[in-house]
Amino acid sequence: MQTDQLTQKLIDFADERKAGNDPFDIGVPGVTLVRQRQRTQVYPVVFHPIFCLVLQGAKQTYVGSRTVRFASGQSLIVGLDLPAESKVIEASSQKPYVALALDLDIALLRDLSGELDLLEHGSEKTVAVSSGKADDAIVDAMRRLFELTEMPEAAAVLEPLIKREVHFWLLKAEHGSILRQLVKRDSRAARISTAIDRIKREFATALRVEDLAQDAAMSVSAFHAGFKDITGTTPLQFQKRLRLMEARRLLQNDKLSVSSTAFQVGYESPTQFSREYSRQFGQTPRADKIGSSDVSTR
Repeated sequence: MQTDQLTQKLIDFADERKAGNDPFDIGVPGVTLVRQRQRTQVYPVVFHPIFCLVLQGAKQTYVGSRTVRFASGQSLIVGLDLPAESKVIEASSQKPYVALALDLDIALLRDLSGELDLLEHGSEKTVAVSSGKADDAIVDAMRRLFELTEMPEAAAVLEPLIKREVHFWLLKAEHGSILRQLVKRDSRAARISTAIDRIKREFATALRVEDLAQDAAMSVSAFHAGFKDITGTTPLQFQKRLRLMEARRLLQNDKLSVSSTAFQVGYESPTQFSREYSRQFGQTPRADKIGSSDVSTR
């Protein structure tokens, strides 16, 4: 099947199920479809390890100080949990942005790595988010994964095999450096991942860089530099972004006051919270809370 045929099948699938603009679960565990009919403003997102194959249109993601663009014929690899921002930059009702995404299984990647001779590709820099050309083999594997929606009787047998194949190709991908590093338990990326796990668990508490560095078994200077190299931001900025994004979720979905939300995500001063929230999202938390009551979706 040609890529344009797969794209049309995904569009038809989304239309039949009345999918909106948010990622849509296709019924195969860990696989989502994104179809957006227009360009968007920048919106916040918390990434988890994921692979995204773009079949039509283009998107841009901002991770710390970095901008990553991924368009038709390319794929995005995200190796770590991290806060970011994204926007669709190429899409229309006639030619929507279409992508197919798969949650990554780090344990599966580690299992596969024991069977492979993983060589780095030139002097590629290891970063948490990267884009590159989608090889024909991985496009074909993702097509077969999607087509399991048409043959549920075969899904139980074929799904784990096809997912294993996709993970294999990603480990070998030109832009898969972050995955090749994560499977090495003593690598800098794996150690940074350990610290990120703690930041996620304890984002509302006061964390010291010295303690995070100790968790990662690194010196403070090496940890700070490595964290910024890989994520594009500092550990404490990373934590602050997580706090603010959780605060936004609480404001838009719960009935907490602005002050209660500030305290719940770890701020001691509602004034400081409001100032940093406004800087991050372009409006005050109170205005964001009021505005969200007028809409039913993100």
